[in-house]
Amino acid sequence: MFANNELSSVSVKDIAMEADVGMNAVNRHFGSKELLYTNVMECITMMLQSSLMSFQAHYYGAKQSFVYKKEEEYREFLTFWFEKFIVISAKSILEEIKINNFMHKIILKEYMSPTPGFDVLYNGFLKHWFDQFDEFVFGIAHDKDIYKNRIRTHALYGQIMIFTFSYTPFITRMGSKDQRIKSEVIDDIVDVVLEHTRYVIEGIS
Repeated sequence: MFANNELSSVSVKDIAMEADVGMNAVNRHFGSKELLYTNVMECITMMLQSSLMSFQAHYYGAKQSFVYKKEEEYREFLTFWFEKFIVISAKSILEEIKINNFMHKIILKEYMSPTPGFDVLYNGFLKHWFDQFDEFVFGIAHDKDIYKNRIRTHALYGQIMIFTFSYTPFITRMGSKDQRIKSEVIDDIVDVVLEHTRYVIEGIS
């Protein structure tokens, strides 16, 4: 209901009817519609967080033991992990949407018209994700211009997210009536995003 309607147009009564519970149950568990929505944003954040935390455990472990003599060796190390990061990020986001196809609609709404729920999403996931992205882009780039590198970070992230938002028209163009995102399509999307990432890496290094 939050994905398909504006937050202001969804009532506790609507939610209770859809969930087949009494209005008192919604208020007792969450306090208000706004707090329920915040809880939804926290659930989305937790789903997205797990892959990032798993990646960082492996990456920082490898970084701690990595020894290099030349700056170029460090760039190669960062490039290797940057590509892994792109693949893991794209797959995890797309796999979550495969399971819960309402998630990306809610995220898109928060991008376009932020509510207090955006703070939950940003502080719980996006900030940490962008910080990790910045570490790779800034580490690889000869150009240390903060503004340009931040644009590169958001442009690459945008490729992953925008494709998920435009998945339905894409699959319609391909002539499929099955709107569910398939594993082989996820692999193809990841391959293309990685291909574009390599162009960016080549350009900035």
